[in-house]
Amino acid sequence: MPIVLLLAFGICHLVAAQPATHSLSLYLLGHRIGAEQYTLTADSLTAHFEYLDRATKIALDTSLTFKPDLTPLSFESHGRSYRVFPVDVSVAKASGARTSFTLDGMAPISAQGLLVRYWLSHGRPETMTLEPSGDVVRIVERSDAAPGVPPPGLRHFTIDGVVWGREDLWLDPSDMRVAIALTTAGVMGFEAYDPKYEALAGSWRRVNQPAQFAELQREQRAVQPKAADDFALVGGRIVDATGGPAIERGTVLVRRGRIERVGAQDAVVVPRGVPSIDVTGKTVLPGLWDMHAHVGQPEWGPVYLASGVTTARDMGGEFDIVTALRDGWGHGLMGPRLLLAGLVDGPGPGSFGHVTAANADEGRAVVRKYKDAGFQQMKLYSLLDRPTVTAIVEAAHARGMTVTGHIPNGMTLRDAIEIGMDNVAHLAVRGVAGSDEQKETIAFLKAHGTVIDPTVSWNELLGRSARTSIGSFIPRVERVPSSLRRMLDAANGGAVTPEQARERLTRSLQTIKALHDAGVPIVAGTDKGVPGVSLAREIELYVEAGLSPMDAIRAATAVPAKAMGLAADSGTLAPGLRADLIVVEGNPLRRIADIENVMMVSTGGRLYDTAPLWAAGGYR
Repeated sequence: MPIVLLLAFGICHLVAAQPATHSLSLYLLGHRIGAEQYTLTADSLTAHFEYLDRATKIALDTSLTFKPDLTPLSFESHGRSYRVFPVDVSVAKASGARTSFTLDGMAPISAQGLLVRYWLSHGRPETMTLEPSGDVVRIVERSDAAPGVPPPGLRHFTIDGVVWGREDLWLDPSDMRVAIALTTAGVMGFEAYDPKYEALAGSWRRVNQPAQFAELQREQRAVQPKAADDFALVGGRIVDATGGPAIERGTVLVRRGRIERVGAQDAVVVPRGVPSIDVTGKTVLPGLWDMHAHVGQPEWGPVYLASGVTTARDMGGEFDIVTALRDGWGHGLMGPRLLLAGLVDGPGPGSFGHVTAANADEGRAVVRKYKDAGFQQMKLYSLLDRPTVTAIVEAAHARGMTVTGHIPNGMTLRDAIEIGMDNVAHLAVRGVAGSDEQKETIAFLKAHGTVIDPTVSWNELLGRSARTSIGSFIPRVERVPSSLRRMLDAANGGAVTPEQARERLTRSLQTIKALHDAGVPIVAGTDKGVPGVSLAREIELYVEAGLSPMDAIRAATAVPAKAMGLAADSGTLAPGLRADLIVVEGNPLRRIADIENVMMVSTGGRLYDTAPLWAAGGYR
C-alpha cells in the first residue's frame, strides 16, 4: 500500500494514501470484551468502538476529518463509551487553533493516537485544548522502559486531561498508530492492544505500574502533613461513633499513630513536646469507610482522604490494579487503607472480569488465589451456578474469608443467604416497605446477620431526571475535574421526571429505614459515584431515610469496621485504635451535611489539611 510522508513542523507522519483498516482489542478488568475497528486515510479517521459489558452491547461511532498536518476540521462521536455514560458530540467546524484538537473522552482509542501525533507535529505545546469541551490536556513523552518485558521499541506517552487521571499510550514507531493504551472507562481500568502486541495484555499494566506510582509519589511529596506520629486535637467536639453522646470541648491524644487517650479537655494532659492543634468549634470523628468502591486509579487516593475516607473496600476491581493500590496507598502513595473483595463470575461472553469459575473445583481454586493474595472477601457475580457458589462460600469460610456480592442469576436472596453469603451488595430487598413480604425478608436477613450496602447515592445519581443537576444534591461535584464532571452529567434516568425519580428514591429510603429498624447492619458505599464525594451523600440519604445522624455516621465508621472484623483496630475513637480520624467544620449531629466539610484527616499517623489533598487529586 502506498504511504504518504507528511512533514509538519519537522516531525514525520506516516498516513496511508489509501484507506487502511486496523483494529484494537479491548479489555475491561483484564477480560477481552470487544474491539475497536478503525479506518485511517490521509484526511480522515472513522472508528467503530464496541464491546460487551455483562452481556450489554456498548458501541460508539466516531468520524474525524483533518488537514494534511492533522489539524481537525470536523468531529462526530455518538453512542456510549461505558454502559451508563453516553457520548453525543458534534463539531461541524473545528476552530483550527494550533493547540486544539477534537475529542470527547477516552474513546475511540485511535483518535487519542492522532491527538499525540498532532501534539508532536505542532511543537509539543505545554497544553492542548479539547473541542468542544474546552478541557485542558497535557502530554509528555516518556523514555522509561518497563522492566521484565522484552522491549517492543514503542514510544511511550502519558496524557492527562482526556479522562480523570493519567492515561498511558504506546505508539508503534513504524506507523505511529496506537499499539497499547492503558486508560479508564467508567473510572474502571480499561486497556486496548493492537493484535501485534496482544500477548502483553496479561502483564503490561502490572510491569508499568511501579514507574507510574514512583512519579506520583515524587509529586505527592509536596503535600506535607501538619503533624506526624504524635499530636493532639484539642478543644473540639468529639463524636467517637460508639453511639454515646458527644464530648464537648474534648481532646484526642495520638502517640505513634495510635489513639492514646480520648476525653474531656481538662481530663487529658498533652505531654510536653507533643504538638497541639486547636480544633475549637469543629467536630472530630473516626475516619469514614467506603464499603463499595471500585478503584482504578492512584489519583483516587488523595481525593478519598480529602473527603474523609480512611478505609475503602474495593468490590471487584482488576487484580493487578487493586493489589498495587492496596500496597501503594499508605506506603509511599497517599491514600486510604484498601480492603479487597475478589470478584468471581461464571464463564461466558457476558461474564464480568477475567476471573471465572465454571464448577466447584474452579471455585475453590479462585478462593485460594484471592486468599493467598491477601483479599479479605469473595465477591460473587451473576453467572455463577448454585454448586459453584456453594463451593466458593464453603472454601472462603474455611479460610477465614467472608462472602459478599450480587445474587447470582437463577438464585434468590434467600438461596444465597442460606448457602452462607455474609454480605449483599446493593439494595436487593424487594417488596413494598411495610408489606408482609418485605417484613419477612428483613426478618430473615436479621436472623442470619446479613450485612447490606445499599449504594443508594449511586442509584440516585443514575436514576435522576435529566432535568435535575447533580450539583443540586451533591454540591461538591462542582469541584471535580471537568472531564469527570461531564461524564457524570451524562449519566441519568433519561425521560424520567423529577417526580418519578423522587418516588423511586423514596421507596429505597423506606426500605433502608425498615432494614435499620429491624437491626440489619447497613454499611455505606458509593459504587461508581462521584469519587471521594458520594460517600457524604450516602450518609446524608440515610438521615433522609429516617436514621439519626449518629446512626448514619456509624454506618460509615463503626458498623463496617465490625462487619470486616476490624472493630478492635478502627472504626471508633478509642485508646489503642488506629488514629484514622477526621476534623469537620460544624456539627454533623445537628446538620448531617456538615459531614462534607472535612478540614483535616489523619491516616497512617499523619495529619493533613485537606485543601492540598483535593488539589493533588485534580479537584478544585
